[in-house]
Amino acid sequence: MILSKEQINRYIRHIVMPEINVKGQEKLLESTVSVYGENTDNLTTAVLYLSAMGIGKILCHLKDDLGYDSLFYNAEDLNNDVSIEIINENFSADNADARVIIGSISFIKDVINKNEFVPTIISMVNGVNEWKGTLQAFIEPERLNEYIQFAGGGKCYNKEKNLLIASFSGALCSVECVKLILNIGKIHENLLMFDLLTMEFSNFNQDRYEAAICEFNIENNISLSKKEIIRKLNNSKVLIVGTGGLGSPAAIGLAVSGIGTIGLLDSDKVESSNLNRQILHSVSRIGAPKAESAKFFISNINHNTNIITHVLELNLENAEDTIREYDAVIAAVDNIQTRYIINDTSYLLKKPVIESGVLSFDGTNTTIIPGEGHCYRCLYPDVNTRGTTCTEAGILGAIPGVMGFIEAIELVKVIANIGVTLKNKILMFDGLEMEFNIINLEKNPNCNVCGKKDDLIS
Repeated sequence: MILSKEQINRYIRHIVMPEINVKGQEKLLESTVSVYGENTDNLTTAVLYLSAMGIGKILCHLKDDLGYDSLFYNAEDLNNDVSIEIINENFSADNADARVIIGSISFIKDVINKNEFVPTIISMVNGVNEWKGTLQAFIEPERLNEYIQFAGGGKCYNKEKNLLIASFSGALCSVECVKLILNIGKIHENLLMFDLLTMEFSNFNQDRYEAAICEFNIENNISLSKKEIIRKLNNSKVLIVGTGGLGSPAAIGLAVSGIGTIGLLDSDKVESSNLNRQILHSVSRIGAPKAESAKFFISNINHNTNIITHVLELNLENAEDTIREYDAVIAAVDNIQTRYIINDTSYLLKKPVIESGVLSFDGTNTTIIPGEGHCYRCLYPDVNTRGTTCTEAGILGAIPGVMGFIEAIELVKVIANIGVTLKNKILMFDGLEMEFNIINLEKNPNCNVCGKKDDLIS
């Protein structure tokens, strides 16, 4: 196939990346991926990101298909290059280029036993510990059989699902799926286990599957009851600055978590070139203000969420009045000047900030609690700093999905005061290698905002 001018504009953030380029995008559009989930909650973000990135055909099997029509409509409205259809358990998807399975181990085992082998990405969720999940890719049937033998023999009990973890898993699987189809980066053939309550990431080789299953079933110790956590989230007000690549998953994550009031701030309008990664938006809403487009999408996820839109550019004149009305801020912006405004104003008002950045296949995340550690200027003190932008270097569509859901997860932990956050730490994600690394940080004593001089406040 040959990309049209409209398609080149839509996928330009992929095309400028040497690992993908025009040929890679054409291959994605010619690819077929089968996705399997126990319900639409498990598969929503995987389907949306696969659609956004231009997987030409998506075959979707759902054990419980309630709500699939809405999901399919959103996916096709996000990208009209994509066809998506539901398949039953007797349908053979053996000609698919890749397969994604997200769910409990019993569901995963059942899918594998009923279908012939195709290269497969598995994410195990919905276990005893609702904050944990796994990711593993299989390019050889022997490895997959070994996985089922060991994992299937372990005792994995289903529990009430954590929609945030399933959403994060869907974005992660989408990254790995594109890598597998295009044969780029390192395919993650060992089992990656993540605990997003404690922000721990561990790798297990095939000889340690049994140990991995045991760890997967260890529950976290949370002092608050589920009811208390929900009450705190329902009573909170969170501002998301930016409703693009990072703001889309962050907003979805907050909505499914039950945040009571979500503020959506963005001055831009929806463009075609946004749609390889900004899953809140769609072809039918091109030209609409992003904040209003995002409100439309989020309102259909959680009807009980109060959504406030701010169709404006955050600046020194309006930042204090805007941020003051909220309990915390998610920074989902693409320029350092706005990050400084968010950081400085939030520090002055003592509002926590969840900060993330993405570029190409990489992402970073940190949590800033005023008075308890570093701030953004500790990391990047030079106000004139200008790094490479996503316009120049490109961005794989699902990378901001991974980081944006981490922002939402961090925000939930900060509001509920549970778990271990990325306060005084920075998480670094390498999507090509599928590696998560966390580095400890210290406050810069000479920082003009949070250091001893406190120049900003004085």
